[in-house]
Amino acid sequence: MGPPRWSHLWASAQEIIDQGLAITTSFMKHEDPKSGYGGDWAVRVAVAEKKRHKEGEQIKTPRQVSLFFYIADEAGSSLKISGGNGKFAAGTANEVGGWELHVKNQETSSASFVGLRCKHTHNLTQLVWQVLEKQARTQGRIELPNAAEKSSNFAAIQVTGVAPLSFDVVFVSGTEKHTVEASERVKNLSGVNLTKRLTEREEMFEKRFQSTFHLQDKVKGEREVEVGRVALSNLLGSIGYFYGQSLIAIPPEYQDSETKDGDVWKYWPAALYTAVPSRSFFPRGFLWDEGFHQLLVSRWDRKMSKEIIAHWFDLLNIDGWIPREQILGDEARSKVPDAFVKQHTSNANPPALFMAIHKLATAFEIEKSLGLPNEEDRVFFERLYPRLEAWFRWFNTSQTGKETSSYYWHGRNAQTKRELNPTTLMSGLDDYPRASHPTDDERHLDLRCWMALAAQSLAKLASIVDAPNEVYVATAAQLTDLDLLNKLHYDAGSGRYLDYGLHTEKVELQRKNFVDPQTGFMQTEVERVVLKPPELGWVPHYGYNSLFPLLMGLLPLDSPMFANQMELLRNETNLWTTFGLRSLATTSSLYMKHNTEHDAPYWRGPVWMNINYLVLSALDHCSKVDGQHSSKCSETYSQLRAHLIRNVVKRYHESGYLWEQYDNANKGKGKGSHPFTGWTSLILLIMSDSY
Repeated sequence: MGPPRWSHLWASAQEIIDQGLAITTSFMKHEDPKSGYGGDWAVRVAVAEKKRHKEGEQIKTPRQVSLFFYIADEAGSSLKISGGNGKFAAGTANEVGGWELHVKNQETSSASFVGLRCKHTHNLTQLVWQVLEKQARTQGRIELPNAAEKSSNFAAIQVTGVAPLSFDVVFVSGTEKHTVEASERVKNLSGVNLTKRLTEREEMFEKRFQSTFHLQDKVKGEREVEVGRVALSNLLGSIGYFYGQSLIAIPPEYQDSETKDGDVWKYWPAALYTAVPSRSFFPRGFLWDEGFHQLLVSRWDRKMSKEIIAHWFDLLNIDGWIPREQILGDEARSKVPDAFVKQHTSNANPPALFMAIHKLATAFEIEKSLGLPNEEDRVFFERLYPRLEAWFRWFNTSQTGKETSSYYWHGRNAQTKRELNPTTLMSGLDDYPRASHPTDDERHLDLRCWMALAAQSLAKLASIVDAPNEVYVATAAQLTDLDLLNKLHYDAGSGRYLDYGLHTEKVELQRKNFVDPQTGFMQTEVERVVLKPPELGWVPHYGYNSLFPLLMGLLPLDSPMFANQMELLRNETNLWTTFGLRSLATTSSLYMKHNTEHDAPYWRGPVWMNINYLVLSALDHCSKVDGQHSSKCSETYSQLRAHLIRNVVKRYHESGYLWEQYDNANKGKGKGSHPFTGWTSLILLIMSDSY
């Protein structure tokens, strides 16, 4: 899957490189007065040879290629399939009325089709392959049979020819009332007319991109601008609409003697409009990721961002809980290992959406002060506010610790024998080192800082919607109180902010031999071995978690703690690298250590863009406040920003991708899933100095 070259609410284009072929797909929507709900749309699919032959080189025989296009009615309604060039399929739907799908292919290409009756739509490619395999066996050619089953609700068309090759697909709606005019609408959205419209939309995108981010004044040249453009296009191109039911693990208090291990509750059928971290590897919504995504989306299109945020909070249950990973429907579940499908109602995820909401609220206040109040925004906040209150209450009833004003991520596995350090997936930082022995004595620094942001945001929103805000003002004051923060999380001996819990550093993974009772054969397994009993105390691992008081603006700029955090930050044995801030200090006993035999280090060293962005945001703020540290903040900001931009741009032009993380131990090379343009797309905001 290739990166979108550009993406707009109404049009987009992307290029996919596959075995020496460049496949370009372009899409645009068009609102016609005679259209049904959602308007008409058109897609152009084009393929060409990627590599040009060198002068004097023998020209190879042009390759014949086949391109496939699917259409399915998930509700099961039958399609009227015509096949061939022209009107390919038609039907009716409650949402759009009558509709027609037209295919316009070149005279030099041929088209074939198939229609099938399908119960499910998550395995359509597999069905098409089965048809082609049968055709190859019985007819001696790999070509769809130009036949349709009775009551087909799925149709595929195959366009075959020699590259370069292209065809246009046009969908028109509302045709039950305007049958005659449909052909004219198809003409306006295909051929030279489509070419013209796509060119106009691309020019509109570029103009808006430049006026929004002003990169021409912020970065060195076109290499950097291209990466910024790719970052935005990919994030917008990752936004999708999902529908289905999450599978919920049955809480222990609701289990009985008849409950089986695989039993689940089904969440209500729900829709979700959201961006995703990676279209190829993580094609679903993640709660804390979306908070970072919306920092960029809201800068580009505030209305779109509000709609996405609203969808997420429509998933809130009566207790105020939101499933952290949205695996909706069979297609989504087919991409996720079974162990990770079930969502647990005791488990949280960082309330990162408060970051985007807080920025939207601040923008509203500024516009209001300028005499430009936005009634649409005020209504949005009014409807959102009760849901945010419920979410905040859920955190304060389910994630609190023993000590007053303390919090910890509930749900860690205290019984594991496979993990060097029990993971904390609910924190978003996964294998980042926490207390070696999970108990309810734990105090997690990052969660407490997230709750400070949440309280501050609710206090601000309460004022906007004319609701009482005293409780949130008081809670915010408590959570931002430096003395209380230091009491719960500051290790005066090391000058670091840390977690607290039952911990020992003397833990390791050891390989053990055992006899399999079923086979009688000798087997080996890797187990965690505790070499020294744990004690309650500070968890001595310095890394991203330790930065949260700085990230959330909880440290007064004139405090000794602030100065100390700046020194720790810039220490090269801690987090500072020429590629960005690494996630865990090299002095940590778990730096770059596997957590199980097979689980490589994830948040134990690599550079992640989301936390680096938050650090830059904090540095940008303190550099603009008069004080003894403003110049140091400004210098650190400039250096860190330059490191991140230089490395991301270099790795993009080497590989063609933005990456999930960057390997501090291997010259900053891209690492993990790719393309990954979820929060890595924040590189665009970094380039434009937008915080």
